[in-house]
Amino acid sequence: MSADTALAHWNERDIASLLTLEEVAPGTFRNRYGDANLNGRSYGGQLLGQAMMAACRTAPPGRGASMMQLLFLQGAIPDQPIEFQVTNVQDGKRFASRHVTATQAASGRRILDAQVTFAVTIDAPEHQAATRAASDPRLEPALAAMPAEWEEKLNLLGGYSLREKQGMDFRVPDIHTQVAPGAGNSTFRFWLKTLDTLPDDPHLQSAAFAYLSDWWLNFCAMNAHTGDLQPGRGLYTSSLNHSLWLHRPFRADAWMHFDCHSPVAANGRGMAIARIHDEAGQLIASVTQECLMGFADS
Repeated sequence: MSADTALAHWNERDIASLLTLEEVAPGTFRNRYGDANLNGRSYGGQLLGQAMMAACRTAPPGRGASMMQLLFLQGAIPDQPIEFQVTNVQDGKRFASRHVTATQAASGRRILDAQVTFAVTIDAPEHQAATRAASDPRLEPALAAMPAEWEEKLNLLGGYSLREKQGMDFRVPDIHTQVAPGAGNSTFRFWLKTLDTLPDDPHLQSAAFAYLSDWWLNFCAMNAHTGDLQPGRGLYTSSLNHSLWLHRPFRADAWMHFDCHSPVAANGRGMAIARIHDEAGQLIASVTQECLMGFADS
């Protein structure tokens, strides 16, 4: 497949195949599939996951991903190939760093710029912040349980909807309190994992987490302003940057509890911060995202 050949259709469920990249030259990788969002661009999680996987393909043996910081530069066209160029920044005694850029030759787009760090696990002291009591994800409702009349209000929040991604299992506790139109919350909690079991490869698990980490993350920033919105005056949103830290080994195909809050929205930008725990209550990851957030008519 060349850089300007249209991508094959993805089945929208097999996340492992979405994250599988073709090496076209040393340090250069190309995606096989794209994952579109409702705005006609590639879902941000696709870009995060594929950039993470490109970096992982060059990582030294025995080092797992520990951090990613990514700038979204231009929206990607979902059916056009993306080329990921990985540069070796450092291979140290305990840490390795990679710089990842991505472009689409067919449209001349610069898609993203990212830094990814890999670390050797060492014997060291540990602590974590207190964990909020969480529910059983298996007993919580999916998006399909939301009343259909909520769709219109969700659409005003930057294009949120009741549409679910087929490869994810997404559950929302206290759904009427958290998501109901007019709730006005700047916090949001949910459970998330891949629907299918993934291979044991730690790099694939890290890339799958990066893919999942963009899902409904900035909803906490949008939902605080449902009272400000009316038909014809919704919010326009777009992810600007995204950072994640992987604290402990984990599986993206096991339940993860995302505890999100938005400390601020100002000057057209909203901030979301999430702490992610496994079912045992261990803090496995932290994520932040800044998004463009303004009234659509502006």
